[in-house]
Amino acid sequence: MSEPWEMRDTDNPAATSSTGADARTALLRGFAELVLSRRYGDFGVASIIQAAQVARSTFYYHFAGKDDLLLENLRPFVETLAAMPQEQGVSPALEQWVSHIWTQRATARRLLGGPTGDKLQTLLADTLRERLSLQCVDISPDGLTMLAEQIAASSMALLRAWVGHRFSAAPPSVALSLRRGARALSHPREHS
Repeated sequence: MSEPWEMRDTDNPAATSSTGADARTALLRGFAELVLSRRYGDFGVASIIQAAQVARSTFYYHFAGKDDLLLENLRPFVETLAAMPQEQGVSPALEQWVSHIWTQRATARRLLGGPTGDKLQTLLADTLRERLSLQCVDISPDGLTMLAEQIAASSMALLRAWVGHRFSAAPPSVALSLRRGARALSHPREHS
């Protein structure tokens, strides 16, 4: 255990951790704690560094800024949404994420809206495009981009409307609607 007065090597990106992976994990955990307890705009890199107990150089070794950390933290969520077009049913991961969003709806409402939500939607569209390019060989690159953007936008719009109380539904119903929408858009012949 480090003593409070112990010097830390701030030139080494992983100085406060046994490995770089440990520091990255500490940053992700520290960020997650902050984003669930405070408004996203009310904390910055200094708070994240303090929560993770790492050096500033360690933060910037792993991430360009707070938004990059947010997107990395939400990558499993994005991957789950990006898998929807290929899923035959609602995955347990999708059900868990949608339930988590509802439980944390005040935070989700802030994160899904505005510039942060736009970045999340862009990450989802990019991830969808990559996945769809492996499945849809008969669609042009522009067609894949449009399809990915459409699925991402519709998914995010549904989640925003739900956490914004524009309609009332249980999490399993929302998960089913998300999956059906993604599947219908990516497999139109099944739904015509």
